[in-house]
Amino acid sequence: MAFLNPLFLFGLLAAGIPLIIHLWNRRRVVTIDFSSLMFLMAAHRENARRFQLRHLLILLLRMAILALIALALARPFLTLGLPVASVRAKTDVVIVLDNSYSMAYQDVDGIRFDKGKVLATDILGTLRHGDSAALILMSDVPNPIFRQLTPDIGSVVAAINDAEVSYRATNVQPSVELAHEILAESEQLNRELYLISDFSRNGWENSDRLLNRSGARVSLIPVAKGESHNTNIEEIHPSNQLIGVYLPFQLRVTTANHSVAPLARRIITLFIGSEKQKTVSFSAAANESLNTSLTYNFSTPGTHTGYFTLTSDRLNVDNRRYFALDVIGAVRVLCVGEQTEYLALALNPHKDSRQPSVNQQRDFLNTPPTADSRLLTADTMILPTQCTPNQFESFPLEDYDVIILADVPQMTRQADAQLQAFLRQGKSVIAFVGSGSEVASYNRLSNFWMPAEFGSTLRWTPPQQVRTYQETHPIFDIFRSEGFSTQYAPQFYSGVVLRPTPESKVIARFGDDTPFLIERSDGTGTVLLYNCGLFAQQNSNSDAGAGSPTAGTYANDLLVNPYFLPVLQQSVLYTAAANNNLVTWGGHVGDTYTARYPRSAGGKATIELKSDTDTVKNDDSGADNISVVPIAEDGTLQFRGTERPGIYQVEVRTQDRRQRDFFAVNVDAREADLVQIPLQQAAARVDAQAGTDAATEGTTIAADAYNMKRHGREIWGELLLLTVCLMLFESYLSNRGTHSVMGTGENTLPAGEV
Repeated sequence: MAFLNPLFLFGLLAAGIPLIIHLWNRRRVVTIDFSSLMFLMAAHRENARRFQLRHLLILLLRMAILALIALALARPFLTLGLPVASVRAKTDVVIVLDNSYSMAYQDVDGIRFDKGKVLATDILGTLRHGDSAALILMSDVPNPIFRQLTPDIGSVVAAINDAEVSYRATNVQPSVELAHEILAESEQLNRELYLISDFSRNGWENSDRLLNRSGARVSLIPVAKGESHNTNIEEIHPSNQLIGVYLPFQLRVTTANHSVAPLARRIITLFIGSEKQKTVSFSAAANESLNTSLTYNFSTPGTHTGYFTLTSDRLNVDNRRYFALDVIGAVRVLCVGEQTEYLALALNPHKDSRQPSVNQQRDFLNTPPTADSRLLTADTMILPTQCTPNQFESFPLEDYDVIILADVPQMTRQADAQLQAFLRQGKSVIAFVGSGSEVASYNRLSNFWMPAEFGSTLRWTPPQQVRTYQETHPIFDIFRSEGFSTQYAPQFYSGVVLRPTPESKVIARFGDDTPFLIERSDGTGTVLLYNCGLFAQQNSNSDAGAGSPTAGTYANDLLVNPYFLPVLQQSVLYTAAANNNLVTWGGHVGDTYTARYPRSAGGKATIELKSDTDTVKNDDSGADNISVVPIAEDGTLQFRGTERPGIYQVEVRTQDRRQRDFFAVNVDAREADLVQIPLQQAAARVDAQAGTDAATEGTTIAADAYNMKRHGREIWGELLLLTVCLMLFESYLSNRGTHSVMGTGENTLPAGEV
C-alpha cells in the first residue's frame, strides 16, 4: 500500500483523542457513601461486565472512525497484485519527443522522426477517460507544446502529428527536467515519462545523473536501428578575414565521414549567390575528417553570400553550409608625414612614381567597372596620397577612407580638428608615434580620439620583439602561430610608455608588456596606434650603445623588414572594413545575432531570411521570414529568431541612408555524429527502466503491455464508506447505552425500592 497524500497520515494522531477523553473522565468519578448496597451490588455484578464491554467497544469505534478519516484523506492505493487491486488506475503521461535535426535521418524502414511520432501517438492511444498527457519537443532547448497536463488527449495527438523536425542540436537534460516538473504536479496514481529519441551520444555529453523528482516511471524508446552512415560539412575557413577585390583567397572546407566504412568520390560544390562556381571531389576513410581548399577571386566589393553543398546522403540538412564574406573595394589612404614615399610604396607596390591628383583618383573611383574593362584590380586596390603635416591642416578629406600619421612630430589644434571631424564621419586613423614625437601635443588628444596617454621614452638593449598578440585579430590572422617571435621578426630599439584609455583595448604587446598596438573604436571612427616610429630619429642622446649606428638612428627596423608590408596593408584593410560597418557574424541555429548600429539607436531593423535549406518554405509568401527588431538606445541590435539555417539580411534605416548587412546561420555540426549512447548508460542517467521496453518492439505500442503496469486501486472511497457504517453503529450503541442509564432498560431498579 502507498499513499498519494501521505501528509494526512499525521491525522492518525487524532485517533487518540477519544482515549484521552475517556481516561480524563475516569479521573473525575466521585465515590458517594450509601446506606445499604445489598441490592445494588447484586444488580451490578449481573450487568457490570456487559456495560464495560459496550463502553470499550464505543471507545474503539470512535478511535477507528478518526483513524479511517485520516487514512481516507491520505488517499491510499494498492499495487500488490491482489484481486482487489487489479483495476487499472488513472495515469498521467508526459512524452518527450526528440525533434533535433538528427531525427531527420532516413533509415531503411523510414525517417526516424516519423517513427517517433507513430510511437508517441500509440502511447497516447493506450490512455483512457480520466487520464491526462503533455508533450515536450526536445532539442538543445525544451519546447513544451503543453506546459500542463491536459485531459484532452486528442489535442496532444494533433500536436504530435503537426510536429516537425527542427534545425537544432540535442541536449537531453533541460527537457527531462521540465517533464519531471510537469509530472510533479500530478495527483494520479501512475505517472509516466516516455523519452523517444535516436539517443545520439552528443545530446548526452553535458548531462549528469538526473534525479527523478516526480517519482514517475521513466521509459526510453529508441527509434534508431543499426549503424548510421553520415557525411557533413563541419565548417568553412577563409584564408584570412580581410578580403579584397581581385585578390585571390582560399576557402578551406572541413568535411567529416561519420561512418565505419570508407566513402569514395564525394563532391563539394561552391555557390556564390545562387550560381554554381566550382566543384571538387574527394574520398574519405572511415571516421575521417579532411580539409579541401578552393581558390576564388571576387570582382566587386561589398558583402558576398554563398554556400557549399555536399553529395546527398541519408541526412541532407548538414550537407549545406552558408557563409557571408565582406569584400573590400578601393581604399583611399592619405599618408601624412615628412617622409612618406616608402609608406606609399608599401601600400601599393605597383604604384606609379608620379603622384596622382585627387581629381584623377575621384574620376577613377566614380567609373563603374564593365565586363570589357575592369578598372579596379589588385594593383589599384589601395590608393595612397601623400601630404606634409603643414598641408594636412587645410587638406580636403572628404575623398579619403583612412589617414595614416607617419611620425608627425607635433599635433596642432588645426590638425586635431581635422582628425576629429574625419572620425565623426565613421572613418579611421592609423598613427605611428615614436620617441621623436612631442608628447604634450599628443596628450591633449587622449580624451578625444587618441587611444592612450603618452609617457617617457623607452630604450631597449637588447632590442624588444612583439611577443603577445591576438592571433584571431584580422591584422594578425595571416601570420603563423609563432608570428613575430621568429628570428626574422622586426627588432625595436625604442618606444614610448603608453597608458591606454578605458575605451581602448591592447591588441599586441612587446616582451616587457609595453603596448605595441592599441585600438579605440567608440561607435564612430576607428583609431589604431602603433608604438613605433617609421623613419630616422635624430636623437642627440643615444642610449642604444656605442658602435650601434642603426640603433642610434632608427627606433626599429620595421620599415626594411618583410613583416612591414603585410602588417600595414592588413591595418588599412581592417580599418576600411570598420568604416563600412561590414558584418561577418556567423553562428549556429538558436544563437543570438548581435551587432551595433549607433547611428540608428532607438530605431528598428528589418531582418529577413533570404535563402535557407528548405526550398519549399523559401518559396512561400515569406511573411514568416521577416522580423522587425528594435535597436537599443546604445545602438545594440539583438536578434534571437535564428531558428533556420540560411542567409539573413539586416536592413537598418537612418536619416540619410539605408544600410544592409548579411549574416549566415548554420546547423551545429556536432549533431551530425550519429553514434549512439548505450541504452543502459542512458537509462542510468535518467533513472529509467533499463533496456528496450518490451511493449515497443517494432514500431507499434502494445496497449495491453502498458496497461498491465497501470494496475492499482485507490481505496479512499471504501474507507469513507466504512467510516460512515462505523459512525452509524457507534451512534446506535451510544444511544442504547444512554437509554439504559436513564431507567428505560430492563435492569433498572423498581420505583420506591431501597
